[in-house]
Amino acid sequence: MKKIVILLIVLESLIIVGEGVKKIGFGEQNYKREIGFEKQRKKEIEIQKAEELKTQQLSKENQDKNEYVQENTNVTDNQMFEDDTAFVSSFPNGVRKTKIVRNIEKPQIKMGNSKSRLINYIRTQNSRISENEIKRILRAVFGYSKQYNINPYLVLAVMNTESHFNHSTVSSAGARGLMQLMSFNFREFGVDNSVEGNIKGGVMHLKRDYNKTKDVVKTLVCYNAGCGRLSNNEWTRIKETREYIPKVVKYYNRIRNL
Repeated sequence: MKKIVILLIVLESLIIVGEGVKKIGFGEQNYKREIGFEKQRKKEIEIQKAEELKTQQLSKENQDKNEYVQENTNVTDNQMFEDDTAFVSSFPNGVRKTKIVRNIEKPQIKMGNSKSRLINYIRTQNSRISENEIKRILRAVFGYSKQYNINPYLVLAVMNTESHFNHSTVSSAGARGLMQLMSFNFREFGVDNSVEGNIKGGVMHLKRDYNKTKDVVKTLVCYNAGCGRLSNNEWTRIKETREYIPKVVKYYNRIRNL
C-alpha cells in the first residue's frame, strides 16, 4: 500500500514538473517571437531611413543640376529667345558678362557684312570644308530660318555643337549630317540627307520643339534627348544633355558677335 502511495506521489510530481517545463517552453517561444518582431521593426526603420536619405540626396542632386544649368546657360525668367540685340547677363562670378539670344523667332537677321566672318569662323571649326560648301550651308541656314521664323544664329550654334559643320558626321546612335537627324526625323519632316534637306529638317525640328515648349532650355532638351526627358526633369540626370545646353549658348555667343 505504501509503495502505491509513493508511486502516485512520484507520478504527480512528474506531471507538475512536466507542466512547468511546458510553460517554460512556451515562455521561450514567446520571448523568441518578441525578439523576432523587434528585429523586424528595427530593420523596417533602417530601410525607411535609408529611403528617406536617398530621396533627400536625389532632391539635392537635382537642385544642384538645375542650378548648374541655370548658371551656365544664363537663363532668366525661364526665357532665352526674345530679342537679339543687347541682352546682357552676369556669369556666376559676377565679373564676366556675355550677350545671349532670347528669341528663337528672329527672321530679319541677315548675313550682310558678317558673311566673310561667318565663313572664316566655320573654317576654324572644320578645316576640311571648302568655301563653296560653307556658302551652301549659309544659304540654306538663312533661307530656311527665314521661312520657318527661326533665329539663324541658333541654327548655326546647334549645328556647331552637333557636327562642327561636318556633313559626313554619323553618331553612334545613327544621327546623320550637319544637324544630326535620326532616321525617324527624316521621315517626320519629309526631308533627305542632302545639305539642304538636313538643315531644313533641323530647322523644322527646332521650330516644332519651340512651339511645343515655348522655352529655350526645353527646346534644346527636346532636340538633344527628346521631349519625353522633360518629365520630372529627367534630362537633368543625363550628363550629355546637361553639357549640351551651355555648349549651344557658347557657340551662339561666338557666332552672334562675329
